[in-house]
Amino acid sequence: MSSYKLQKIKEYLEENLKKKFITLSKASFASSILFIKKKDDSLCFCMNYWKLNALIKRNHYSILLINEVLTWIQDSKYLTQLNIIITFNKLHMSSESEDLTTFITFFNVYKYKVMLFKLINEFAFFQHYINDVLFECLHKFCQIYLNDILIYSKILKKHRTHVKEVLNVRIMFKWYNQWRSELIELDL
Repeated sequence: MSSYKLQKIKEYLEENLKKKFITLSKASFASSILFIKKKDDSLCFCMNYWKLNALIKRNHYSILLINEVLTWIQDSKYLTQLNIIITFNKLHMSSESEDLTTFITFFNVYKYKVMLFKLINEFAFFQHYINDVLFECLHKFCQIYLNDILIYSKILKKHRTHVKEVLNVRIMFKWYNQWRSELIELDL
């Protein structure tokens, strides 16, 4: 393995150990790692979970199509977009599932402690979780689309109230920081 690849592995491990996303594992099995070449010729460090993904029962949780989301927001004048992708890594895996994510590197054997987008059902799980958390707001003034919460309103005063309501959910579930937001005034 090249020194460049070893350095990439070490950087990944250091970053994720620091964030407490991964920890050392003593599992009797492990997935291998690999590098995938990106369009710009840089390398992306990945875990080879294809055997694990083949064993997982697929979750067919419905995710809205973009045209369905647009139908809900089409009459709105104000739209706030909250990017919530960082929330995904706040969701801890069950202790029974952690060992399944074990991967082996040149340095040691590790497992994930938080959800990751490398398994087939993880995004459906995330969508289901966020929809449950924001159930009271959905289809009234809020839509979830992939990794965004879309808050929409016709009147600015109501919009501010709606945004505060969603942000209160963020505090309640301890998703304190790192949401990116943008208020857009629609001119449809």
